[in-house]
Amino acid sequence: MGEGGTPLVESLRIGPKLSGVRLAFKLELSNPTGSYKDRFIAAELEHLLARGVRLCVATSSGNTGSSLAAYCARHAVACAIVVNADAPAGKLLPMEAHGARLLRVPGFASSAEVTEAVFADLRELAAGGRAALVVSAFRFCPVGMEGVKTIARELQAQAPGVDHVFVPVGGGGLFAAVSAEMRRIRPGTRVHAVQPNGCPTVLNAVRLSKTVESVESATRISGLSVPFDIDASLAVRLLREGGGEAFGVDDGEVFAAQREMLREEGIYCEPAGAAALAGARRAVAQGVVKPGEQCVCLVTGHGSKDTDSIRRHIAAPGAPVEPGGVKRALAEWMS
Repeated sequence: MGEGGTPLVESLRIGPKLSGVRLAFKLELSNPTGSYKDRFIAAELEHLLARGVRLCVATSSGNTGSSLAAYCARHAVACAIVVNADAPAGKLLPMEAHGARLLRVPGFASSAEVTEAVFADLRELAAGGRAALVVSAFRFCPVGMEGVKTIARELQAQAPGVDHVFVPVGGGGLFAAVSAEMRRIRPGTRVHAVQPNGCPTVLNAVRLSKTVESVESATRISGLSVPFDIDASLAVRLLREGGGEAFGVDDGEVFAAQREMLREEGIYCEPAGAAALAGARRAVAQGVVKPGEQCVCLVTGHGSKDTDSIRRHIAAPGAPVEPGGVKRALAEWMS
């Protein structure tokens, strides 16, 4: 459906204020359903169709489900998707519009216990052979995740000398794909993980030099709330081997970065799509990124996926103006 080939755009206003850092944004929100998950679903569904699969069950915080529902509708594959009960309406609406069966489960994606129980049920169903389990993780769908590696190959062509790439981390699959492929094609690039402090699976493992343990998620960043190990262990290993850093960011920092991108770069992203910028800011402040170095932030999802987060950046809706009052209203605004 035209997935991939997303633009890399130079930062015109934020970057110049970051101590001489050359900053660019990889706009994964330009994919057909508005997120990088289209790369994963396109590769995974091609694989499943070749096997004759006509029924999928999946888990999603929103973007995987939106993408899966669209591609399944196009190829006449039935799909059912388990989502967390408070998933943003902007992510649920496309799933329903494309005909997916939705199951909203309280505690899914925030409670490790509930999330693990749901996965156990879905694995059991998939093991029966009637349906394929679709999860955007190497642990479950390694063929589909190969499609995500194309991000790194595009970056190599678009920014051959890039020094740092910042990747939002939820389950860890996106980071693992980009880190592994970038290390293969350009070992000199450091790929960094950015994760909310409210769901620190990777952060805790890196900071405390231990294995990944389940957590209770408290983050409000939709898409980055994955409270147990899906691909987190793989991400931690690749982070350590590749020389990247793990940056923890507060939700407030992410929302502030989203506002900056909306107001100063014209990039209409959801909060998870702004997390990389929040991490890049921390990296600059800590001296990890030096003046003159080139940084790329992955902007993973479109703002239409979480309109509530967009509304928080709007002071007040436009007030009605009588036809004869336009000139006066604009004159007041211009003064």
